[in-house]
Amino acid sequence: MVAYSIFLNFVEILTLTTFVYLYYSLSSRKQFCLLLTSLFLICELCDIFRENGFMILIGYFIACYSFVLYEKRRIHFGDIFILAGYLFSMFIYPYISYCLYNKILDTGYETVYYICAGITSKLFLILVTCWLLSHLKFTFPVPNKQYSLVIITEVVILSIFGMISYDNVEVTASYSPVIICILLLITFILIIINGIYLNRIYAEKMQYEKQLQKEKYIKQSLRLIQNISYDIDDKKHRIHWILEHIKHLNNDTNTEISKAIEQYQSKNTYQKLVASKNPVFDILISVKINRLQDDNISIKSFFEISQNEKYDDLDFIDVISEILDYVKRHNEITLHIKGQGIYTLVELYSENDFYDYDRCKIESDLIVKKKNIYKDGIYYMKFLLKGTNDDVRENL
Repeated sequence: MVAYSIFLNFVEILTLTTFVYLYYSLSSRKQFCLLLTSLFLICELCDIFRENGFMILIGYFIACYSFVLYEKRRIHFGDIFILAGYLFSMFIYPYISYCLYNKILDTGYETVYYICAGITSKLFLILVTCWLLSHLKFTFPVPNKQYSLVIITEVVILSIFGMISYDNVEVTASYSPVIICILLLITFILIIINGIYLNRIYAEKMQYEKQLQKEKYIKQSLRLIQNISYDIDDKKHRIHWILEHIKHLNNDTNTEISKAIEQYQSKNTYQKLVASKNPVFDILISVKINRLQDDNISIKSFFEISQNEKYDDLDFIDVISEILDYVKRHNEITLHIKGQGIYTLVELYSENDFYDYDRCKIESDLIVKKKNIYKDGIYYMKFLLKGTNDDVRENL
């Protein structure tokens, strides 16, 4: 039976070494031989000291992962999870064999039981190892650092399960109930921590999904606005040439018709905004300025803003649009929008009193400060809008 026990140990160690060598892609046969020798030495030492349970498992894990760590040069929680799961499963096969052949043990044929149980457990080990190598290699998605708590919890649970299973199989094995209770308490605490941690991850994921949905909505809105803008431009272009044709047919025979056509063409001739590389901002502000020009408000625009997602925010654009709503008709103004760090300065000025200060009651959390100034013959209306920070800038 000693030779048979050594044979079973050798099959187990050879299978484990093969799994580690192939799954983790160790670089040389020398490493294979060194790992095989190390594991066999650990197994024999545990046999001598009658520590064939949890200690041998720890020894196997340290030896195997040392070779994996030497090969990959970095700690990866996925590697730890796979290796620990494989090693703990080695405790399950003897327990399954025990459940299958324990009736033989009750009849007194211990030799037959050990032969049948030993061969069956090693066959389970070899078959499962072959399946893992053929299905998991290079394709199994292993968890990473963010799931380290989950992995630790699973390892502790597997430890408890492995100890209880081994205690049922090996009559000489006996684990202190205190150790089991401590492990169960640790598991309970880890489950609570996992719940809190995974809930935070879920909240971050939901926030990320909302951001993606918002970006998707903005892109869809942008495409819709672009199509509408192109369609309007095309119709205005056609109207322009129709009016030119009417003007040509009229041939100044009716001065009222010619004058009306010239007024319409003058009012609907405007200059496109210079692109600021913020597409939603550019299109919506262009539409707003074009509507104001239809109301006989001539606007010269200057933009000193960089490409930033805050300028494409619809709330931010709505504030600027609302600011422009209080410009009086039949005025010529200059619109100047300038980025100032986390703030944005929106400045309107003209030589004439152009703004309806009494009616301007804009309610928005984005406005940090507003001020109207008359200086050197120029009327100014200034708004300071905040960005991602709630601090208030003192100087406007």
